[in-house]
Amino acid sequence: MLAGAFLADLNATVFGLPIALFPAINAERFGGNPRTLGLFTAAIGLGGLGSAAFSGPVRHMSRQGCAMLCTVAVWGAAFAGFAVAPGLWLTLSLLAVAGAADTFTVVFRGAIVATVTPDQLRGRVLAADYVVGAGGGQLGDLEAGALGSLTSPTVSALAGGLLTIAGAIVIGLTLPVFNRYCRPSDSGPHSAESLPDCAESLPDSAESLPAP
Repeated sequence: MLAGAFLADLNATVFGLPIALFPAINAERFGGNPRTLGLFTAAIGLGGLGSAAFSGPVRHMSRQGCAMLCTVAVWGAAFAGFAVAPGLWLTLSLLAVAGAADTFTVVFRGAIVATVTPDQLRGRVLAADYVVGAGGGQLGDLEAGALGSLTSPTVSALAGGLLTIAGAIVIGLTLPVFNRYCRPSDSGPHSAESLPDCAESLPDSAESLPAP
């Protein structure tokens, strides 16, 4: 379960985060205007800020594994669209969608990690969670810049977005337990019985973790 959450997040940040390409894309399509470059990053932030208003209800969704994979796919699709968007407003709108998807992805990842991590491993798992969140973006910049230097900034951003979508599908197929994972109900210890469609996704995930 934890592997699925971490892999989904790394898939999004390593392949689908073209921040390093923003200056080149801005120069190529918008004349290198520094105000436009500032709007790129601001649009992502505004999208994330706007979606934060819905983060409370969203974290109580039952199919959190599938929901996280969906938000990762939306993130990739938004950046793929950003790579080929013809106008500034469409470009900024797609970046805002990417920012919103990122916020939801982080919410789902945090909820899954908090739910399935046993108390005795919580410190180590939270450390790994921090490394995934902080290091994925740096690897993504390296990947985007390297591919952009071999091809073009547009091709790199487009390929990264499409690879993110493909990665989400692969994770869902290869880790079906994560894809079917459901948040336990707050009604009690046997709450999984109230979610028959998800019963198979609730094998005690803590048992699969090594003892400290």
